[in-house]
Amino acid sequence: SYLEQNIPISHIIKIISKINDAVNIRAIELSIKKMHTKPPVSFSWLAIGSQGRKEQLLFTDQDNALIFDNVDENDYEKTQTYFLELARLVNKVLNKVGFEYCEADMMASNKAWCKSVTEWQDQFKDWIFNPDEKAILLSSIFFDYTHIYGDKTLVDTLTNTIYESIENTDIFFKYLAKDAVKNPPPLGFFKQFLVDQNGDKKDLFNIKNKALMPLIDAARLLALSKQIRDVNSTYERFEKLAEIDPNSKELFDSCSYAFKALLKFRTKQGLLHDNSGKFIELASLTKEEKLKLKRCFKPINEIQESLKLRFNLKNVL
Repeated sequence: SYLEQNIPISHIIKIISKINDAVNIRAIELSIKKMHTKPPVSFSWLAIGSQGRKEQLLFTDQDNALIFDNVDENDYEKTQTYFLELARLVNKVLNKVGFEYCEADMMASNKAWCKSVTEWQDQFKDWIFNPDEKAILLSSIFFDYTHIYGDKTLVDTLTNTIYESIENTDIFFKYLAKDAVKNPPPLGFFKQFLVDQNGDKKDLFNIKNKALMPLIDAARLLALSKQIRDVNSTYERFEKLAEIDPNSKELFDSCSYAFKALLKFRTKQGLLHDNSGKFIELASLTKEEKLKLKRCFKPINEIQESLKLRFNLKNVL
């Protein structure tokens, strides 16, 4: 009904994000009550990926992680086991209310994503100083985190480590930039939409991978390179970039607008077909909607060309 009333998508995002966060907090509170003892040390529950960016408008799978305070080496395994059990309960509650389990197991119930603050610091430093395809893939999920519940000082400690580390590397940014330009604007030579050619998604347009992700990746990269903290959503990152870099204000503002328009398209399609809205049936769009969709691709092309220059990508292998 909000979409039908033409209420700004940014307002809808904020409301849904508050609801999602509240559901997560309640799931954690209920799960702690089910545990035999209270948490042995302080901890923080993180939302990562789309929920971490506060862009989760439709039901999707879970992406979360857990940080616990440092403990003596002899107590580490016991402490981690406690939090893994807690996380399994939380993931189960969230699944019951409609958040699917993550197929790639990017959840706090996975030992790899339930660690002490020092272990997390080492993990992020490894991604930053030893970038490869896997590190960049994980970076695209884990660098968009937001504190949901627990001790925020643990998250702040991790954030400080990340920003101190990225000051001492150029190669990490080049890898991120290369990843951000790998999907060029989805229009062919004759300005027709590029659709999937094979499989069950044949002739459908992948709005997530071909249009939203290039903007999400560009915003994350630029926010990290400009040391922008505590701004996670893609459109707000572009707005902040426009504020601190007046010379590129027009480009960043157009990227922010395009992202919101694309997210609205995806949400409407998801509601229409009762799915994630990732694939769009172009035949279901009006001529006006198709034109509006095509207009969103110009900023994608411009921001990608800008990244190639900013990060000197011609010298990347």
